[in-house]
Amino acid sequence: MKPEAKNKPEFACLGVTDDCMLRCKMCYKWKDDIFIKKDHYYGIPTLEQYERFFLDLRVLVDEGFIINFGGGEALLHKDIFKLIKIASSLGFRINLNSNGFLIDEVVARKLGEAGLVDIKLSLDSLQKQKHDYLRGVDGVYDQLRKAIDNLHAYAKNVNISIISVIYEQNYREFIPLIEWINNNEKINHVLVMAAMQPNNTLPEEHWWEGEYGALWPKDTGQIEKLLDQLIVMKNDGYKICNPVGQLKAVKKYFKNPREFVKKTICNMYKAIHLSSIGLMYLCFEYEVIGDIKKNDDVKNIWHSDKAQQIRDEIKNCKKNCHFLINCFFEED
Repeated sequence: MKPEAKNKPEFACLGVTDDCMLRCKMCYKWKDDIFIKKDHYYGIPTLEQYERFFLDLRVLVDEGFIINFGGGEALLHKDIFKLIKIASSLGFRINLNSNGFLIDEVVARKLGEAGLVDIKLSLDSLQKQKHDYLRGVDGVYDQLRKAIDNLHAYAKNVNISIISVIYEQNYREFIPLIEWINNNEKINHVLVMAAMQPNNTLPEEHWWEGEYGALWPKDTGQIEKLLDQLIVMKNDGYKICNPVGQLKAVKKYFKNPREFVKKTICNMYKAIHLSSIGLMYLCFEYEVIGDIKKNDDVKNIWHSDKAQQIRDEIKNCKKNCHFLINCFFEED
């Protein structure tokens, strides 16, 4: 089937595992998944099923298409290097998100040899104790710093980027963190994100006022000043990859998380998401549209009536969610 010129995916996110060795305050992926019922959990996709998915996707999308591998901790997937190699050999641009804990010399070499193009590592503070506190395990900060060195030394073809999220615990030293990243020749850029309700928790309408509110910055005036400073730094050429419009949206979000912060629609209608057990979504806020373990063809799924209905619903969604504010943000 020839892809329609104006209706094709523009990026794909594969959550290849829900396992993680950390105990992050902002992510409960390390706990049993509350969204996957035990009687529905019937194994992860095989390498062959992933390969078929990549082949079907290749026919559907343009050159330079980005596939993002995430988790949990994606490096815990037993076939992660093979998955990267298969996808990269088909011409996809492969990005991987990681906490960096497992990236020693051997892992760095394997990532480079597999064809990884970009890796995004999480760093929330230059204060070791604070970063380790947010990540729930001692030693994470030191391992992350070693991961940067190992990737730079043994995977020179891989672009190293940082993801830094604004929380109550770290916003006061956020600018020194951005300065350090900007002055580090080993790092390509930083993506600034906003605090969200932790992953793998039941949705709460006003989560920032409840159980998870400790992550939410309390001094909105100081947060506005921080975002204004980040916008100035972005305009001055700092390694901040967020578009200015996204930083402005984050500023509005922290000022009033109840108010929808974009003038235009969310771009998740352009995405393909794949869960760790092979279920296909356009957005995880909506229903399943396919299953690669059943050999569902992503081309047919993408052009189905169900997918079109969900795309229409996404275009009318007015929720300030993680995808809207933090991921693949498009300018208004």
